[in-house]
Amino acid sequence: MEREIIKGVHLNDTKELLLMLESGGKSMYQHVYRAAAGVYWDNESGGFKSTPIAGWSCSRWFSHIITAVSYELGVKLVLGENVNWQNVPEADITEIVQHHAI
Repeated sequence: MEREIIKGVHLNDTKELLLMLESGGKSMYQHVYRAAAGVYWDNESGGFKSTPIAGWSCSRWFSHIITAVSYELGVKLVLGENVNWQNVPEADITEIVQHHAI
């Protein structure tokens, strides 16, 4: 399974959770939408993003994106050492790190 390092986790103004990749990604990542899981490739930021989050926490959406990308593309997303967090609640950051840090 291919592996990609997450360099940033951002909750944007439209309440989409964005997982930005160190590599900037590949054009084939655009096909993640086929899983119909509310996960999309954002070519402009070089990362995977959710639909606007509602009803789920950032940490739950993070896990959902990780699972959808793994299932649909065969790519394992892992947190980098110095992740840039923006607008993500501290409780969610703690939960994400506890469950997904290498």
